Amino acid sequence: MPSSRRSGRVQANTKYNTDPFASVGISDESDSEKTAKTAKAPKRKGKRRVEESASDEEFVAPGSDADMNEGPDDDDDDVSEEAEEVGAEEIDDGDEMEVESTASTPKRKATHARPHVHKRRPPNNEVAPSPDEIHFRGIMDPKDHVAKPMHYALTFGSDERDLLSAMYMRDRWFRGIDACLPTRFALEQPEGSDYGYGPTMGIEPEQFRTEQTRGWDWFYDDLGKKLQKQQTLSEINEADALQIYFTAPKSGKHTILMGPTNQQTPIQLGYQESYNFGKIWKNMKARKSDQSAQSQVREGWLMNFGSKVQCIAWAPNQDGLSQYMAVVAPLSDEQKKIYHPAGSEPLSPFHPTPPYSCALQLWEFKGKKTGERTNTLDMEFEPRLRLALCSDWGDLRRMAWCPMGREKRSKDKTGDREHLGLLAGIWGDGILRVLDISIQRKSEKAEFLKIVSPIFEAKPPSTLCSSLTWLSPSDIAVGCNNGFVAIWNIQQSNTSDKLPYFYHPVHTSYVLSIASAYPTNPHLLSTIAMDGETRLWSMLDPTGEILFSFFSTDENNFGRMLPTRRFFASSTVGRCPSTVSCVAQPSFWHPCLMYGGCGGEVMASNPFRRLLYNKEQQWQQLWFTHDWAQGADPHSSGVSRFYDGYQADSQSLARNLAGEKKPSLGLSLTSIHDESTHVTSLGWNPSRPCAAWASAALGCGLVRVEDLAI
Repeated sequence: MPSSRRSGRVQANTKYNTDPFASVGISDESDSEKTAKTAKAPKRKGKRRVEESASDEEFVAPGSDADMNEGPDDDDDDVSEEAEEVGAEEIDDGDEMEVESTASTPKRKATHARPHVHKRRPPNNEVAPSPDEIHFRGIMDPKDHVAKPMHYALTFGSDERDLLSAMYMRDRWFRGIDACLPTRFALEQPEGSDYGYGPTMGIEPEQFRTEQTRGWDWFYDDLGKKLQKQQTLSEINEADALQIYFTAPKSGKHTILMGPTNQQTPIQLGYQESYNFGKIWKNMKARKSDQSAQSQVREGWLMNFGSKVQCIAWAPNQDGLSQYMAVVAPLSDEQKKIYHPAGSEPLSPFHPTPPYSCALQLWEFKGKKTGERTNTLDMEFEPRLRLALCSDWGDLRRMAWCPMGREKRSKDKTGDREHLGLLAGIWGDGILRVLDISIQRKSEKAEFLKIVSPIFEAKPPSTLCSSLTWLSPSDIAVGCNNGFVAIWNIQQSNTSDKLPYFYHPVHTSYVLSIASAYPTNPHLLSTIAMDGETRLWSMLDPTGEILFSFFSTDENNFGRMLPTRRFFASSTVGRCPSTVSCVAQPSFWHPCLMYGGCGGEVMASNPFRRLLYNKEQQWQQLWFTHDWAQGADPHSSGVSRFYDGYQADSQSLARNLAGEKKPSLGLSLTSIHDESTHVTSLGWNPSRPCAAWASAALGCGLVRVEDLAI
């Protein structure tokens, strides 16, 4: 008689014990706790999250029961929940071994995922820990399940000024259509005074007004005039400037493919030329917006600078129709060979570079009125070069306009010149310099000037500058390549030594980036260095770590928000398809940010939504994707292709996406893209009327400028 067929699965009744005290019969648990542990747990069923379209009704009204009872989790909890959902779907896999315990727990597939731990809600939502708990940060762990008011207090602060500014941003940018890019409807809304400290980000309105007026008195007094006299500029011939300080144009024109995917149009763009790519989209119409009549789908400018664009920056405090953008395109490698004799040592970021020639270009764009408070690009006015500042201090690596607000005065226009603002930069020789940028008012011809001396220059002792940020109209913080941070006040430039009034070691190696929490907490600075650490510290007490937000990225190409009140716990707000190469921080006028990748993608998102509601679906949208390839002529600048018209989509922010397949070799793979494909620099226009104007620089020398208001 044939034997009956039995299951090939191995049945095991195993009890695992990891407590060494329980193994010898010692336990501090009560009988009720033991009974609760041996009780049969209900079986959880895997379920997928249903993606809903972004709409104005997708948020829970603040103050409702659902809003108060649902507690936000940290990103690590979100990852655990997604891992459980995936694991629950794979329980019935017949090839896996089943392990049963004496507690009759539900059968689950054994995984290496971290178990999901349910934490108890603090009694009465108290912030202070119990006496028997030890908290070395002095603040509750945001992974605890707390109500929305407690979450806001831990993220933004418990003070009225902190909460009013958060409420102001929430009510202004809560609409689903604002999930990725700012809308013209929201930008047209007046700031109002119902929120008190809201429009000024928690600062006293009178104090904010004082900074825009009295905070700049020093620049218009005798001290400021003395500083302006220290800056010396000399005229230079246009032909000589183009030959010595500008990158040499390659033979032929740059070929660009752009337009609808099914009928892309080739464009030939020469050196220092611009093109209105709205002509390609003239046969396609956009949906009618709330503020303007039906217009073309896309309008913007493409510009060719001939080589890799190092950095771009918009001039702030420009309330008129004219807007100015600073562009730096260093010399090509062929032009730099004359500075490297045979047998010379290779260049290092820890040593000054040879005195390369470099030109800081200032380009003018025109806008036209689309509403009471916003402007769009005037496509009838072609961008033009207004000013070229030439120097022999090496490549201009970093630059930043002074972003602090400044009230217009009659002294801004003296003679035939108009003052635009202060611009700080770090050149290849490692020295910090500040320039007073002004242009001719009546002449439309480009000026070519050579910088003999700036209004301020300084270098920290025995090291070089690597990054910079403005703290006030006269204070500048600089990161150094030895891990130190130095802070100068340019009003004290009359001293001979020009030593920084703050000089302290923060890292152990090269400081890659430095940013200030202006305007709410200008004394708080965040730094990232080659030692792999991201730190938040106070210039008032640099040795004490202080636990508003900063935006950063990690090695997995995730974008992360780091609130100043819980800097130790980040919130994932986006993901880039390739390695992140540059970031455009949110503007003072809207919370949307952008980040570009080495694969040529530029992503846009509104991280404030997820900062308020941690379980909210995070939406992001591709502005464009850029591809570059070498043309038939090896000496040409190559061929570029732009893809536009992407739809906004929600992102899965788990560290290991469930849909990704592991490579057969068991190794992680990284794509390497051509340097000309990279997005090298991004920026929002900081001026109020043109807050939705965005610019992107590419490794092939192209710069794209577009009004992204929806």
